[in-house]
Parts: sequence; C-alpha cells; structure tokens
Amino acid sequence: MQNWLTERPFWQVSLLSFLLGSLLAATFAPVHLIFLLPLCYSGLLVLLARAKTAKQAFFIGWWFGFGQFVLGLYWIGVAFTIDANAHAALIPVPTLLLPACLAIFNGLATYIIYKSRTSGIARILLFTAVWTSLEYVRGLLFTGFPWNLAGYSWGGMLAMLQWTAYLGIYGLTLLTILISSMPALLADNTLSHQQRRRYILLDCALLIVLVGAGFWRLQAPALDMMANTEIRVVQPNNPQKDKWKGDTRFQHLRKLMDISQSEGGQNRHWIWPETALPFFMTTDDRLQNYLAPRLPVDKTVITGAPRRHPTERKYWNSVQALGSDGSIQGVYDKRHLLPYGEYLPIREFFKQSGIASLIPVLDNMSDFSFPEQDMAKTTNYGNLPPARTLICYEVAFPWEVSAPDPFDWILNVTNDAWFGNTSGPHQHFVISRTRAIEQGVSMIRSANNGISAIIDGYGRILQKRSPTDAGLLDSSIPAPIEGRTVYAKYGESIPITLTFLVFLFSSLLTKRRMTTTLNPSKQ
Repeated sequence: MQNWLTERPFWQVSLLSFLLGSLLAATFAPVHLIFLLPLCYSGLLVLLARAKTAKQAFFIGWWFGFGQFVLGLYWIGVAFTIDANAHAALIPVPTLLLPACLAIFNGLATYIIYKSRTSGIARILLFTAVWTSLEYVRGLLFTGFPWNLAGYSWGGMLAMLQWTAYLGIYGLTLLTILISSMPALLADNTLSHQQRRRYILLDCALLIVLVGAGFWRLQAPALDMMANTEIRVVQPNNPQKDKWKGDTRFQHLRKLMDISQSEGGQNRHWIWPETALPFFMTTDDRLQNYLAPRLPVDKTVITGAPRRHPTERKYWNSVQALGSDGSIQGVYDKRHLLPYGEYLPIREFFKQSGIASLIPVLDNMSDFSFPEQDMAKTTNYGNLPPARTLICYEVAFPWEVSAPDPFDWILNVTNDAWFGNTSGPHQHFVISRTRAIEQGVSMIRSANNGISAIIDGYGRILQKRSPTDAGLLDSSIPAPIEGRTVYAKYGESIPITLTFLVFLFSSLLTKRRMTTTLNPSKQ
C-alpha cells in the first residue's frame, strides 16, 4: 500500500484525503454510517505516512477537513436562500470559505504528527491527543464552532452516547479517534505481525466493552415524571420566508394558538419555539391582552420572542413566559450569540474598510444585545421547576450548560426553519440529545419545523416530531437522574485530563523507543 501511495503524485494523494474527509461527513446525522470511521481516520494516517515534507503533511490534513466540512455543513448555505436577493451572493462564505478555515485545524494536526516523527502505538496516541486538543480550540476560537465532533457520530447508537455521562462529548470524541485510528497500525512496518494483531484485538475488545457498558446503563427503569409539570410542546412549521412579513405575522400566531388550544391543551403549559412570536411580547400590551385570556388558568405560555428595551435601542433574542394573569413569569436572554447571524463582529472594521458598502446586507444588519452580566442562567417559568434554557446554537457548547443555581431540566428552543429538511436539523438534534445525557436531566425541545422532542436524562426519546411534521407533543417533564452524572459534577476537567494523559503516555513511549534505539542493551 505504501509503495503504491509513494508512486502517486501529490494531487492524487490530496484527492484521496478529500474523499476520506467527505466519507467522514456520512458518519454524522442523519445517516450515521459509523463503519466508515476506521476507514477515514486510519486512511488519513496511512496517507500521512506518504508525506515527504511538512507542507505536504499539512495539506493532507487540510484536504481531509475540507472534505468533511464541505459535505457536513452544506446545509448552512440553505439559510442564505431564504432571502436570496439579499444573501445569495454570500453563499460561498459558509459553503466554501468556512470549511476552508475550519480545515486549518485538521492541517495543523497532521503537521504536528509529521514533525513528531513518532511511529507505532505512540503515533496513534499522539494523533488522538492532538486531534482532540485542536477540536477544543475549534470550539473556543472566535466564539467557537464545536459542531460535528467525532463523538457525535454515535448519535444513532445510544449505548455509545452513554459515555458522555462520564466523559462528556470531548471524552467520547477522544475514544472515537483512538478506536478509529488503531487499524492504521496494520500498515505500520515498524511493528511485527504479532504486535499488529495484538493491538487490533485490543481495539476490538475496547469497542465491545464500551458498547456493552452503554447497553447496561440503558437498562435503567423509566424515570418518574415531576409533579405538576404538564406541558404541550408546539411545532408550527411556519415558513421562515414569511415569518416577519406584516401580513402573515398574525396568521402564524393564530396557528400557534390553534395547535395549543386543541383538545387536551387546557391544563398544560405551552412551549413554543425560538422567535415563535414575531412581536415584542414583554413591551406589547395589546399582545399580552390578546394572549392572557386564552391561556389555561394558572398556566403559562413559554415562547421564544425578541425582547426590546423599553427606552433604549437594545434588543435581545429571548425566551419569555406569560401567565394567564397577564404577568411576565420568567425571562431568559440568549448569552452565546451567533456571529453574523445575530450580531456583526468588528462592525467598525467593515465600515472603515468599505466592505460594508460593497455588501449592503452587512451595513443594514441589526445586532442583538448580550444579556446583562447579572442575569441568571437558571430560569423559573411560572410554577415549573427551575430550567436551564438554551436558545438554538447555545446547546452546542457543553461547558456552558452548567449553572451556579441548580436546575431540573433543560429547555432548548430553536428555529431550524432556516435550514429546511436538510442534515442540519438532524445534527442539531443529536447535539441536544447529548446535552441531556451529559447532565442527566430531561431535554424539552421545541423547534419551528423540527425536530421537537421529549428526551429523558439517558437520552431516550419519549416523543418526537420529524422536521416536516407540524403538531404537538403532550407530556410531563421527566425527573433528573438521581445524583445526576459524573460529567455534571466535574465537567470538562475529565476529558481534558484524559487528553493530557494520552499525550503523556505517547511521550513516554516515544522516549522509551528513542532510549532503546540509542542503547540497544536496555531493550
């Protein structure tokens, strides 16, 4: 194999790397072809062994990442077709430029592995630690983009996702990279046949143990429902292109009301998705007077809606609860805003450089505000137990879920109508489900056009609506797992420590090999 690769021109090696990265995109939702994981990661390491220079090593990783992100994130471009006249010219930004930038992290990983000159199992461990570390960097740098981490490939196998209750999604990502990279040892000429066979058997055994332990955890009985938590989750499927039009806004409200008031909704709290109300509810007396008399007695409607400062020109992307007495009974403002989607970073630079005048949509873009520093992460909506609210994209950041005040459930509202029935809403749903497992609490999810769901603290889906299926979900809120989870207690300290230990073990093995090479008598 290596001989065949050595004879290939570099452009063919780059093409192979791009194809492997493209195949990796198929391991994520909605298809979850997880049998491709070892082919992709081990294939990348085999190609990397063909690199003759550090520059080639970088681009082998870069092409791999470019393939993964172009195929895995194509759906972001769909949002730019909703108002095509204003945004179509920008479609190459999310579909080509963003993947090209994200792929730099993959290129850096292969560059570091090449420069390390490691081999054998030490090379596999170093690759695992470096790749996971750079995934952390991707999740933090420039406000972060922790999307489609390797651990999410197991979104179709709930047993493996159970490990996020102990290790978090980054810990599962580390295990996924390790397991998927071990087959590359079959092409490592520095190892004997016996050593290769031993490592592959160890790899298979590790996978069996992980899956088996996950199945064992899933045998836990169904969780009790919390008292007085009857809810109705509404999925209206209102078209995004008509959402803010003056002549359709009230029609959308009527649709939400019709679904909420249908049979069985009289004794439940109603939960509507992100920006379900295209009005400023907290400062709109007419809207409050319209809604309040129609709400069930002593219940609330919890809805996503923009919020406006009563006197200043400030706006927030919020979740608000209105009670049947007309009072506001809980407000949460989105904390992690989406750059270019909800605010324009470096606005002055765009103006001063003239870029804003070349792209008018940038100049006309309004900004949502960040919440006040003292706004609590945990929110009490009416008489429901305290909730940790996550609006849309916020759910992608596992370290931001924890809060100083305790919470009994997670509310995730989103408006995935931007992306139609593409891979995006399915990937978003897997991320939300993973947060429930990590924290050991239920996830109540309301999405405009899906995927809405009731999920318990083990990630078990109790009810669900597909992206094209408007309707409702009636349930009570499942109670938290007793004692919560290891990850909920220790957070990211566990996966970070694991990553460091893998790196340390790789370094020790490399040092031992070098010592043995220089002094064969110590072998």
